[in-house]
Amino acid sequence: MLQPSWPLLFIYYSFIFSHVTIGFVAQKKVLKPVLSETSKRQTSDDISYDSLSLIPNQGERGDPHGRLGAWIRVNARHHIPIKYPRTRLDVHVSAGLYQIVDLDQRNNLATVSAYFDVWWFDEFLQWNTTQYSGIGRIFVPLKWIWKPEFYMYHSVIGRVPDFPNDASAELRFDGRVRIRVLKEGLFCVFAGRNEAF
Repeated sequence: MLQPSWPLLFIYYSFIFSHVTIGFVAQKKVLKPVLSETSKRQTSDDISYDSLSLIPNQGERGDPHGRLGAWIRVNARHHIPIKYPRTRLDVHVSAGLYQIVDLDQRNNLATVSAYFDVWWFDEFLQWNTTQYSGIGRIFVPLKWIWKPEFYMYHSVIGRVPDFPNDASAELRFDGRVRIRVLKEGLFCVFAGRNEAF
């Protein structure tokens, strides 16, 4: 019978054991070097800023839509857009019927799809059109700005409607914000007994 030599067995087991431990031992993370305060700061000679915001002024070289979108993102507020607490904000709402989905004459209920055209003035989102190559209107994601809350009494889906993630808002240079909300599944009570048929 052949007897294994101890040095070969030792080398074989150490090779297997080293590969097994590599799979189970956490590797050390490489730490990034800490920057000093002087290297973090940029001098005013490096970047010139707009007088209205903290966004770098790229002059005629930059895309005006991109600069305006970045300015709106910085200046838009997620709470009610008023400067003073006692200021009133008028939100204008108009509703329209899009489609009658179902008509239940026995229970006097109609299920409809409706849209709401909502607009108001945001004091913080007014810009000068000459600074942005004459752009007077832009569409931005609705999640960037404040939006009023609606409470629907006769809703199929829920009392407080959710806005879609991909919804957009129309902004004008004078601060007018306009959104169009499509709401499906509203119950409307009607008097069917007064019908001619």
